[in-house]
Amino acid sequence: MKGKEVCLKIFYDNKCNICSKEIQFYKKRNIKSIEWIGIHNNTEKLNKANISKESSLKEIHIIDENNNVYKGVDAFIVLWKNFKYFRYLAIIINFYPIKILAKFAYKIFAKYRFKKLYKFN
Repeated sequence: MKGKEVCLKIFYDNKCNICSKEIQFYKKRNIKSIEWIGIHNNTEKLNKANISKESSLKEIHIIDENNNVYKGVDAFIVLWKNFKYFRYLAIIINFYPIKILAKFAYKIFAKYRFKKLYKFN
């Protein structure tokens, strides 16, 4: 990756249409300091980051420049801080009562999405 050093590594489910469309939206903003990692074809990067495949299928994961790992809503807050207009959304979602509701809603959505896409017997 040329240019600015990678500051964020985003691990996302690249077999999920919703996830992939959202990531494509962010990629179009062309932030060079973000490495987009589709989990289905980057098992070695998941292992190196010590993130399980199941965990990465259930929710988005982000690793920052200090090797801090963020999941779910916390990951989106970190991501949004890197985009001009989404910074305001990150501030709003990070407000305590709203963050609790956002985490609750994300968990429900993520659980439903996981069950629908990855039906295990």
